[in-house]
Amino acid sequence: MGTFGGYTGSMNIPEEKREEFAGQVAKVLNYGGMMQFEIISMYGHEMGLLKPIKLYPGGRIRFHFNYFEDEGWETAGFDAAEGDFYSQKIGGDEFCEVVTAVHFLYEAWDEEPGFAEVNGDIVNGLVYTGWLNHLLGTRFSMKKRFRLWDNVERYALKRVGDYADPTAEDIMQFIPAGKRYGAGGVEFSDLMYITRGTESLTEDEIEPGTYPVEIYGCKKALEAFLQTEQKKDAVQKVWELLKKDRCEREQSEGRELSDIGRFSLTLPARVIAYLTAEITKESFWEHWKEIHGAVYHDEIMKEYAPQQLKTERKQLIEAPVPSFRTSEFLRQDGPFTFYDTPKELKGRPNYYISDDDRLYWWDGTDEVVLSEEMDEWLGVLAVRHKAILKRLTEETEASEEFLKNFLMLLVEIDQYYKRIYPFQDMFYEFVHNGNKTEYRAAVKLLKEIADKNREEGKIIEKAKYSWDITSRNITHNAGRLKLKRYLSVMANQRLRKKYFDF
Repeated sequence: MGTFGGYTGSMNIPEEKREEFAGQVAKVLNYGGMMQFEIISMYGHEMGLLKPIKLYPGGRIRFHFNYFEDEGWETAGFDAAEGDFYSQKIGGDEFCEVVTAVHFLYEAWDEEPGFAEVNGDIVNGLVYTGWLNHLLGTRFSMKKRFRLWDNVERYALKRVGDYADPTAEDIMQFIPAGKRYGAGGVEFSDLMYITRGTESLTEDEIEPGTYPVEIYGCKKALEAFLQTEQKKDAVQKVWELLKKDRCEREQSEGRELSDIGRFSLTLPARVIAYLTAEITKESFWEHWKEIHGAVYHDEIMKEYAPQQLKTERKQLIEAPVPSFRTSEFLRQDGPFTFYDTPKELKGRPNYYISDDDRLYWWDGTDEVVLSEEMDEWLGVLAVRHKAILKRLTEETEASEEFLKNFLMLLVEIDQYYKRIYPFQDMFYEFVHNGNKTEYRAAVKLLKEIADKNREEGKIIEKAKYSWDITSRNITHNAGRLKLKRYLSVMANQRLRKKYFDF
């Protein structure tokens, strides 16, 4: 058991576009907090170093950990040369969201039908495409989702023999929430008739000149024909009719069959097929799987919707999805997010991710905007760092001694606060510069922060369940977050220079 993400399409990215596509995948994974570890072992202790996503041209990446979730799942990966992405168990929080966003990226690039899934269910939220547009500067729309017949047909035919026929609820998964007004039309009507039947169509209620009038008339013609001979033979003649060209259908012999032939000139073959299946009480999709590759496509459909309505739908369908900022996209508020928050934290606001948790990704743009509180806190820490630095000017410390003290401090912090990992580049930078007072002062400041926040961080002892279903108010408590945030500033050289001047 577990949560799995998937993509129903082929993931076939044209070779000449793979480099651009791979760059977008890498950015999504990086800003989504996906990481791998380097495990080091020194002085009798093992420790993990965070390795953010870095993709070289034509290279491969593997990852299993999400920085914001502080949780590892089964290994996922991407092959830039082939354009292939894979994942296994992905949980239900940030790791899952970012994997699903990658699948939405495939959906945006793939010219063929293909959709992001979680546990076999089509995902229809606009937030994924909105985040891609924000992060990548793209203008992706959801127009591909409105090729309703092609999309559902592919989905349904793959399920024949293994799963139940799609329901109306299954079909609604394809239509993006908030854009369902754009889904009206004959394809949507046909899909609803397939799933719910046409019993609602009565002569008294249908209006002249509408699509339901045509469906009702065709149904009556089929009912009349299917009574003329044995069911099996009659159905077979209908299937044979659907395989004929327009001229042959116009010349269908027999009054009842010729009536059906006339409807075939303006109605898609699928209509005659699903009405036949409904009348005979058989599975439309089972029959359609057998015949769909051979049926006619030369019908000339009537116009049922006024031009103004068609224009409105087209604009809605093709409009780029509005942007969602990264912190909005990664925000978690599920059934287990704050499950069983202990009484010690009652009355405090729930924890939700903010840009203050994304300091590693700060680059001076509006991608990461520090809060006033964070700016003030870093200013206070900078003053404290200078004070420590001044005191250390006269002191010396051997490089090996610095390394040991630094490592043991990180191990101690991790053991107490849980899952506090330094970034790989930052760790080695500090180790290589252990003879410089700026770095030594930063390590001493790290110890001060750890000591000062022990009471706040003690709540981690209340974690009674696995990490992913423990209240975020415990796992992302204020004391622990201060250490994560400080280490991320130390790993971000531009931001560190801005406040700490080294």
